Amino acid sequence: MQADFPIVKKIMKDLYQIKPGKLSSHVYLILGDINILIDSGTAGDFPKLKEGLNYVGVKPEDINIVINTHEHFDHIGGNIYLQKHSLTGAYKYAAVKIVYGDDEVTHCRAHGQEVIGYKVHLWMNHEDVIDAGRWFLKVIHTPGHTSGSMCLYEPRKRILFSGDTLFANGVISNIYDSGSLGEYFNSLRRLNTLKIKLLLPGHGWISENVEEDIEKTIKGVINRFPEAEKLKRLFSGE
Repeated sequence: MQADFPIVKKIMKDLYQIKPGKLSSHVYLILGDINILIDSGTAGDFPKLKEGLNYVGVKPEDINIVINTHEHFDHIGGNIYLQKHSLTGAYKYAAVKIVYGDDEVTHCRAHGQEVIGYKVHLWMNHEDVIDAGRWFLKVIHTPGHTSGSMCLYEPRKRILFSGDTLFANGVISNIYDSGSLGEYFNSLRRLNTLKIKLLLPGHGWISENVEEDIEKTIKGVINRFPEAEKLKRLFSGE
C-alpha cells in the first residue's frame, strides 16, 4: 500500500475509513472472517469507493455484507452496485423505506439517485448480532435522525459505528421527516449507558472522547429546542 491516499484512513489492522466524495457518508471497511462494509456512500461516488477498496486490496465482490446505518441517499447509494454480490442489511424500519423507494425519507431523487431498485436481504432488529470472528457487531436501534437509524457496537473493542446518530464534539444530528426529537434524546441516553472508547461517525471527526461527546450532545438538544423542557427535567432527575 502507498503511504497516503486521501480518501482512505487506516484506523487499525483490519479497519478502514473511506470517504468517497463530498456528499457521501464515511464508509467503514471491516476485514475479518467475513468482510463488512458499513454504509456505501452515494451512487455517484461509487467509482471513488471502488478506488478506495482497491487501494486496500479488496474488490467490491469481496464484500460479504453491506450494513446501512439508516435509509438516507448518502448512506445507501453504493448498494445498487454491491447488492449484486453482497448481502445488504438495515434496521427493519429503514429497510421498508429503502425497498419500497420512500423518496420522502431517502431523498434520492433530489440528488440524482435511483429511488427504487435497492434490495435489503437482512431486516435487522435491536440487539441482533453479526459474528465476524475478530469482530462482533451488535445492533443498537437509535431512532431520532430517522426512525430506522441504528448504530453498530463492538463490545469487546468498545467501538461504536454511529451513522448520523452521534458525532464528535457535541454536534447535534438533524431530525428528518421520519425522525423524532424525543426518540433522538432517548437514543442518546441509551448510548450513554455503553462503554465506548472509539466513535466512528457517518460524517465528521473520529473521536476518543465519546462520553464527553454524548453529554455535550444531550445538553445541546436540551438547550436548542424549547420543546425539550420536559426532557430537561427528565435529564436532571426532577
